[in-house]
Amino acid sequence: MPGKALNQDMARRLGERLVLDGVLTPELLSRALAHQQESGQKLGECLVRLGVDETPVLRLLAQELQTRFVSTEKLAQAPISPALLEKVPVRLAEGFDFMPLRLTQGVLYVAIAEPQRQRALEEIVRTVGVTQVLPFIAVRRSIRAAIRKHYYADTLAFEHPPEDEACPHCGAPTQAGDFQCARCELLLVREVDDLPPRDNVSLVRALLTQPERHGTRGTPPPETTRVVTFQAPMGSNQARPFIVGGLDVANLKLSPFEAYVLSLVDGHTSLADLALITQLTEVELRAIFASLEERGVTKLYDVPPPTARATPARAVSPVETSSQSAASVQATRSETPPPVKAEPAPPSPRTENANADILQRVVRLEQAGRLAEAVELLERGISRLPSPAPLYNRLGMILLNHQRDYARATALFQKAADLEPENSLFTMNLYSVMCLMADATNAGQKARR
Repeated sequence: MPGKALNQDMARRLGERLVLDGVLTPELLSRALAHQQESGQKLGECLVRLGVDETPVLRLLAQELQTRFVSTEKLAQAPISPALLEKVPVRLAEGFDFMPLRLTQGVLYVAIAEPQRQRALEEIVRTVGVTQVLPFIAVRRSIRAAIRKHYYADTLAFEHPPEDEACPHCGAPTQAGDFQCARCELLLVREVDDLPPRDNVSLVRALLTQPERHGTRGTPPPETTRVVTFQAPMGSNQARPFIVGGLDVANLKLSPFEAYVLSLVDGHTSLADLALITQLTEVELRAIFASLEERGVTKLYDVPPPTARATPARAVSPVETSSQSAASVQATRSETPPPVKAEPAPPSPRTENANADILQRVVRLEQAGRLAEAVELLERGISRLPSPAPLYNRLGMILLNHQRDYARATALFQKAADLEPENSLFTMNLYSVMCLMADATNAGQKARR
């Protein structure tokens, strides 16, 4: 991507200047660049982690970015007004990795890890309600330690600074390239260039599968084996599976493959057709649906295969005429399929007010290419649940990750935050996606001279 290539070129150029200034050796620069490529961190952060004095590194970065810097020592000693902490939400500070320092005549001074992110600065201006933000570049771990010290009253924060690879919300370990935290579902992507490649994944599949740690790029974690007793039935291969659990099944722990199979269930596709699509045998599919039925997710209905229409020459009327021979009647009856055991009528896929068929209707809309209608249907269904905030958050992640629908994702994160204002996770995700949307649309970008 152009943005990443630009960052790498700038990092190499800065590294070469540090070598010329005698701050680094060529060998140390090579190690730092290798660590940067492996970890995804900025070059300055990698150099500090390798034991390089942060002051010359921050000074050079500040010169390159035409700003100023604040060292870890000064940041640890900086007095912060309680009134300023009240004005700047901690979720905003954690989301954009900055620490407010002081507010004077509408100008907010902040220590921030990436002062070149103009979109983040614009979002801070808009959210806090100031006229301007003046950034000081600082080490990311020091900023997070300052947040812990002042917002959470952690007096030992600078003695035990949080790791760069930890989730700023829950502290769970993260890795370079993670789209979201695997534990709390915090959005970790800070720049549009870091979003994983687009993917036409099913909305139903993504909604039901547990959050992916690496977006579409990573390898899913190993699944826990589920053991159930199953005996292969002798039903018709024209059986049709139906989703009967409604949107409540989104709170179940379904494996990625179970969610994949479920994302193909539209109430019309037969077991035989699903076997062709998934390249599974009928017995394997029946075992999957037996496990899903055990958890109240699906129901498999056996229906008779469609009979061939009788031609006029061989048709038999309901009332036999006296001119028809007994032999002819017997021959015709012998070709009639044997009676099939009556099965319960499958649920109607057209019940507009029923929650049970929303997911399979979403599948049909997706198959028809009507994605916007599928999302609207999911939103209406989610709104009927007693505690829908986590599902609004999950659906927002899906639209951001796989569809780049920043506006819709923002609206969904806003719904989650409005429903559970005490849940800081939803608020942090809202701030992050608003910054990404501004970055993607180049809002307020000034022309380069």
